[in-house]
Amino acid sequence: MPWSKGYITAFCLVTSWPLFALSAEETRDIDTQAKTSQQAERDEVPWWLSSHETISKTIGNWSTNIDSFLSGEQSSKPSDSYAEIRFGSVLSGSDRSGFFDFRTRLKLPNTQDRLRLVVESEPDSLAPESLRGESTQQKGVVDSALKSNISAAVRYIKDDIGLDIDAGIRVDFPLDPFLRLRLKQGEVTDQWSWWQNQEAFAYYSKGIGARYGVGLGYAVSPRLNFGTDFGVTWLDREGLFYARENFSIQLRLDEKNRLGYQLSFLQSGEHSLGSDSFLYNVQYERLLYKDWLIGQIKPQFTHEAEDNYDGKFSLTLSLAILLGPEYLR
Repeated sequence: MPWSKGYITAFCLVTSWPLFALSAEETRDIDTQAKTSQQAERDEVPWWLSSHETISKTIGNWSTNIDSFLSGEQSSKPSDSYAEIRFGSVLSGSDRSGFFDFRTRLKLPNTQDRLRLVVESEPDSLAPESLRGESTQQKGVVDSALKSNISAAVRYIKDDIGLDIDAGIRVDFPLDPFLRLRLKQGEVTDQWSWWQNQEAFAYYSKGIGARYGVGLGYAVSPRLNFGTDFGVTWLDREGLFYARENFSIQLRLDEKNRLGYQLSFLQSGEHSLGSDSFLYNVQYERLLYKDWLIGQIKPQFTHEAEDNYDGKFSLTLSLAILLGPEYLR
């Protein structure tokens, strides 16, 4: 018997209902997945922030493990070891160069703060008094990072007399063992502060040398400080003395912004000191994120004796990143 139109319609609805139900279920699943994905994207931590957190935790773990190994005791104190990375560009006329500086310090509380493993960058020059710009300045940031010199040393500390003794290796090719002895004194009284450093060093490839420095500071207020310091270095292999006088003003504008002004005079000579150059600069710093990401801008004029003291302008743009457990707050 032929089917009526009503039976045919009812049959079609019954047979196609599972398809409609499955399609609606798939649509709801897709919508749910889309909402979950959007929420995950909103909650996802930026790569640079997660990288900072991972490296900071790693520095703390390394410090704790080394402390436990050297002392034979499990460390119960939170680590305050840290690392600093600073890189940027120096613009001077049509020339452009980059620099990369790395410094770290692993503090070991269970060794009574007497012994530290120190890994830090080493400037090409053993006489920082002769530097006009950045110590690791190269043609580019990558080149500077690849050519920067790193040293690893065990440092013995005796705080009561301000003595540091470093025995280590400068990571270069070939490896360069060295020994450094430093004595530091200083005092802070009310608004005045002073410090004095003496140092003797011996590098296998660069010879021996000695350095002396003294400085004086005056705090007008918590936001304004004046300072002056003098340093001289003698290098046996070069047979030269290098000296430098710095005059500086440090001004804290607010919690995020700081200004620094500096005037420096540089001299060198074999038996008597002669003028090499003088320079002056202004450095502006701003905390870009919390207390560990810092932007820096420094315009500078340098007047060289060999150029009849004609001024040469340069602009340094840099970024400093501080790493360690204390910067995870």
